[in-house]
Amino acid sequence: MWGIRGRVVPLAADTAPVRAGSSGAFVGTVWIDGDGTVAAVTRGRRARPAGAHDAQVVDVGSSLVVPGLVDLHNHLAYDTLPLWTEPAQKVPFAHHDSWPRAATYAASTTWPAYAFITAAPQELLAYVETKALVGGTTTIQGSPPMNRPRDGWLVRNVDDESFGTGNRDMVYASVLTATPAALATRANAMRSGSLFVYHCGEGQRGSLVAREYADATAAGCLQSRFVAVHANAVDPVRYADWSHDPGAVAWSPFSNLWLYGQTTDVPALRAAGVTVCLGADWAPSGTKHVLGELKVARIVADHLGWHLTDEDLVRMVTANPGDVLARAWGRQVGRLQAGAVADVVVLHASSSRVDPFRTILRAVEDDVQLVVVDGVPRYATPALADETAMPTPTPVTVGSRAMRVSLTRPDDGTTPLSWDAVVARLEAVRADPRGAITAAQASGAQASGAVSGTASSEPGAEPFLLALDMPTGEGPVGGLPHDLGQVVVPPLQSLVHDADWLASVHGRGFHDGVLDGLGVYYD
Repeated sequence: MWGIRGRVVPLAADTAPVRAGSSGAFVGTVWIDGDGTVAAVTRGRRARPAGAHDAQVVDVGSSLVVPGLVDLHNHLAYDTLPLWTEPAQKVPFAHHDSWPRAATYAASTTWPAYAFITAAPQELLAYVETKALVGGTTTIQGSPPMNRPRDGWLVRNVDDESFGTGNRDMVYASVLTATPAALATRANAMRSGSLFVYHCGEGQRGSLVAREYADATAAGCLQSRFVAVHANAVDPVRYADWSHDPGAVAWSPFSNLWLYGQTTDVPALRAAGVTVCLGADWAPSGTKHVLGELKVARIVADHLGWHLTDEDLVRMVTANPGDVLARAWGRQVGRLQAGAVADVVVLHASSSRVDPFRTILRAVEDDVQLVVVDGVPRYATPALADETAMPTPTPVTVGSRAMRVSLTRPDDGTTPLSWDAVVARLEAVRADPRGAITAAQASGAQASGAVSGTASSEPGAEPFLLALDMPTGEGPVGGLPHDLGQVVVPPLQSLVHDADWLASVHGRGFHDGVLDGLGVYYD
């Protein structure tokens, strides 16, 4: 057992919502058991639970100790790419089947992503999962389909996590529009205890994709284990249809405004009892991670005149998705309480007098000091990496900071992997995508057809394979041009919301300047 002492923001079930007169934080210690769960949360600087008399305590002073952040909607395989716009598009896209037909989409998005999953699958995963960790993410939905799914690696993958049971059917997900028969099958699976994360009604209000929500309703999917991703095309009046057994919506305000010029009606969802969670979506039309998406949620809520407190928004990346996932997992994330999964983030706070929820919302990458997943330190300052005995640490430069990340090869989970080797391999693919793709295909590193999603009976017997969860309706694996010389992979994007990325927001997309306000948080 070991502990992290600081200003704890537990978001525990017995403190929701924050009681009057309480800031939501207290000086205390989160105690982590050897099985990767929270053993106890104690108040005060000296209190220790039974069995922790000689346990190590890492004291982070006035910094905040918060639940690991949950990103309930992403497409990780694309998260090396820059923000994308179609130069010829002069009005917002209508829905999710519109922009994949744009003239520059395949060359800007599908082809470079395909180059990396084909020629450097392990390095791609290392890069994008580290990017998530840099923003305090400990659980994420949308990992690329793979032939060796596993419980965790860097961040906890919603789609693959089985908590050691081998049951990979606790969570189902679909990017593509499902048939009524498939929806009925998922409705039955939800009744049996599984969660279903479904892209549903993504587009402008009233566009033809609103029928996806109507089809889900008719199939019996409006249950507590249903997570509708986006649902911004749905008439808000229809959210009330879900109020008998409300589930959740994954809200991605940046992507919604960037592509469609409007977003999901969050107050209407909350009025219907539907849980609202945040997702960063993906790099071509989203923020770097949910720590950035929190700021977008604040900007959009203020712009639209919605009464959402900082605590309301913080819960959208902690307790809210944690409670939703617990309906299938039977295990709690997003809260710091006894028995919960020990996913913890330490954020710098200059004073014990600052409001904890405002501090979390305004935190940037430079404020992330330590990220613990399943009780294991995965990302930290060099001092905290040493103090917590981080396994397999490798140096990584994040913005202007020297940090440490715990990296191993995804195919075995044990062999150390250096950050320099990750970047070098990705840059080699960038330098010669045709040669890298051809060599990978020739060596059998890319199987024909879809990745099965089942583990090999003999680890190491076959190459580690990834697939794209294509949002094009052409999937599951996107195509390449006949002439591989046409494939151009853009420069690797920074792990942080840097000046170049912020500048790329201005004058692009269909947010009408609303998202320009992000720069205030990163000055």
